[in-house]
Amino acid sequence: MSKQNTDNIFLQGKPTLAILAIWSHKRTYASIVAKEINSTFAHTTKILSKMEELGLVRFTVDGRIKYVELTKYGLEVVDALKQLIISLKDTLPQEYLTAIQAEENTAKYSLNEESKRILGKIRELRTKIDRNYAELVRTNADDEKIKRKLGPFSREVALVGNMIENSEEPIHDEVLIAYSDTANVFNSIIKRD
Repeated sequence: MSKQNTDNIFLQGKPTLAILAIWSHKRTYASIVAKEINSTFAHTTKILSKMEELGLVRFTVDGRIKYVELTKYGLEVVDALKQLIISLKDTLPQEYLTAIQAEENTAKYSLNEESKRILGKIRELRTKIDRNYAELVRTNADDEKIKRKLGPFSREVALVGNMIENSEEPIHDEVLIAYSDTANVFNSIIKRD
């Protein structure tokens, strides 16, 4: 996908809200998406068609109903968007946070107490890593300084991993995925040359 195509679709409010609406419903139709993003049906179908061209969504027909749902690639994009939205929460319109928080609140209710506790620690750790890394990049820090400043987080990553491994309660898949993502991001920053 070219940079121009990406800029044209995700640096605009309606497309971002549209993909988040599809993600929150899992499988829906264009009229529901149009209503949720406060857009006309025609404009929404144009956005969804562009997303289909980019491989983010697919349409399926069941009887007379045409559904839209995210592809695997679309789910990956949503995960990245969610992280971006969380990182930029103070500079974005409230609709973005509302869209992801509604789904996250639903997911939290299905987690046991241990999973909720560990997920909170993972999110806190990820936020600290992201903020520190962003500040280092902003100040043009070299790779050695980045590794030196972020290196101490390896202990926290390991501690959360031990919490998961030693838990007496089953740990929800969402928590395992969040941990894996955080550990992978951290390792990719520390091990880069």
